Amino acid sequence: MNRKILPWAFAISGFTALIYEVVWSRPLQLIFGSTIYAVSTILTTFFAGFALGSFLFRDYADNVKNPARLFGLIQLGIGFYGLIILWLFKLLPSIYLPLAIPPGIQFIQFTLLFSIIIIPATLFGATWPIINRAYVRKEELGKNSGRLYAVNSFGSCLGSLAAGFVLMPLLGIKNTSILAVLTNISLGIIVLIYSEKEENKI
Repeated sequence: MNRKILPWAFAISGFTALIYEVVWSRPLQLIFGSTIYAVSTILTTFFAGFALGSFLFRDYADNVKNPARLFGLIQLGIGFYGLIILWLFKLLPSIYLPLAIPPGIQFIQFTLLFSIIIIPATLFGATWPIINRAYVRKEELGKNSGRLYAVNSFGSCLGSLAAGFVLMPLLGIKNTSILAVLTNISLGIIVLIYSEKEENKI
């Protein structure tokens, strides 16, 4: 597919990742009863997922025939799980309340939430080696890698600002989450269409 599309796609991926981070911290406050624990859980899980996803897909990214297609599929997976997690957040209170015994309750809550959020976080982490495989050229390794890192970071910055200061005040938590879901699904479909067209040309 057209390589010029990939940095934009990666920027949008970073944009949605930070929307999820900000949005999901709100319902977690209802569980933990503290912003500190909620934010700490989100950050810990996302960074662990980033590392895990990059590690698990490091070799597969080098051998996959169409990395752009895989990137598109991962975006679809993130989007659909974003819908599932809205239902899981509603289900969580009925699970953790019976476990709400004072000794070690925060560890139990953290473990429960970590196991739920680690899945999309790992998928976001997997995008790094995949997008590098699809976009980076050996003769421009530093330039291409730097561009990808820059646009993803910029997209993440915009995502956190938009979620906290614009989207959530205007749309609310649920609708902001759905907007991020639709963005991931739309991005995945677009990338898949372009990757299939490019493969058919070969």
